[in-house]
Amino acid sequence: MFWDVFYSILLLLTGIGVFLVGIVKFSNLLQASGNDKVKDTFRKMGNNRLVGFGIGTGATTVIQSSTATTVIVVSLVNAGIMTLPQSTAVIFGANVGSALSNMLLSMSAFSFSRFFMFTVFVGAMIKIFTQNKRANTISDILMSFGIIFVGLFVMGQAFAGSDYLTNGFAFMIEAINFPLLLLLLGFMITAIIQSSTAAIAIFITLAGVTVYDDLGNNIGTLLEFTDIMYLVIGTMLGTTLTTLISSIPSNRNAKRAAIKHLLFNVFAALIFIPIIWPLQGIIAPWFESLIPDPIWQISVFSFVVKLGTALILLALIKPFNNLVHIIIKDAPEQIHIDELEEIQCLDSGHASGFTDKF
Repeated sequence: MFWDVFYSILLLLTGIGVFLVGIVKFSNLLQASGNDKVKDTFRKMGNNRLVGFGIGTGATTVIQSSTATTVIVVSLVNAGIMTLPQSTAVIFGANVGSALSNMLLSMSAFSFSRFFMFTVFVGAMIKIFTQNKRANTISDILMSFGIIFVGLFVMGQAFAGSDYLTNGFAFMIEAINFPLLLLLLGFMITAIIQSSTAAIAIFITLAGVTVYDDLGNNIGTLLEFTDIMYLVIGTMLGTTLTTLISSIPSNRNAKRAAIKHLLFNVFAALIFIPIIWPLQGIIAPWFESLIPDPIWQISVFSFVVKLGTALILLALIKPFNNLVHIIIKDAPEQIHIDELEEIQCLDSGHASGFTDKF
C-alpha cells in the first residue's frame, strides 16, 4: 500500500512538473518570437477600450498565460510605452483570454488529445533533421505544446493507477466541502505553483477521475460542480500574486496596473460568490444539466465568470481607474534644489529691481 501511494504521488508530481515545463516554455517561446510585435501593437492601439480588450484576450489565448500578459503590460506601463488608461482594458481581456486557454486544456478529455502529444515527436524530428533557425523555433513550439498534454496525461495516469490516491483526494475534498475553504484551497495551489493554468489543469485531472464505492458502483467524479465554482474563483485570486510581485521595483503607474489585475479578480469574487453560494442548489443542477462533463464545466464556468466581470467593469472603467488612483495616490510634488535656487534668484532679481526704482 505504501509504495503504491508513494509511486502514484511521484507520478502525479512528475506530471505537474512536466506540465509546468511545457506551459512556461511554450509561453516564453511565443513571447520571444512576437514580443516586438506585441509591444508595437500596444503602442498603436490608442484608448479604445474594446480594442485593448481584444488585444489582451488574443495575446493571452495565444501565449497561454494571463500572468505573462499582465507582467508585459506592467513593464510597458513602467517604461512609458503604454498609458495607464490603456492598460485597464488589456488586463480585463487578459483574464478572459486565460479562460479561453483553459478550454484548450479541456480538450484533454478527448481521444484526439493524443495527437497533441504527438507534436513532441514531430518537433524533435524537425530539430534533428534541420539546422534552420526558423524551423528550430517552430520545433521548440511544437515540442513545448505537446509537453503540456503529456503532463496532463501523466497526471491522469497517477490517479488511474492508484485507488488509494483517488480515495485520498476524494476524502480531502469531502472534508473541506465548504465554499470559503475551497476558495482558499484554489488560492493556495495557484500561489504555490505560480500558475492559474497549472492549477486549472490539476482540477481538470481531478474532475476526470471517476470514484467508485466499495461495491464498485460509479458514484461520480472527484470534483463536483459545487466544488469547481469556488476552486476556480480561488485560482483567479491566487494568480494575482505573481503580477503584484513583479510590480514591486516599478514606478507608481506600473504598480497601479498590477493593482488593476488584483481588483478585477477581487471584484469577480465579490460579484459571483454572493450569487452562487446561496443559490448553488439551483445553479449547480442547471449548469450540470447544461454541461454534463465536469472537465468542461471548469473551463466554461471560468469563462462565464471572467467575461461577466469584464463586461461589468468595462462599463465602469472610469470609476474603476479612479479607485486605483485612490488606492495608490500620486506622490506629493517636490521642488528640486535647483528649482528653489532659481526661484530665489528670481526673487532677488525682483527685489533689486524694486530697490533700484526707489
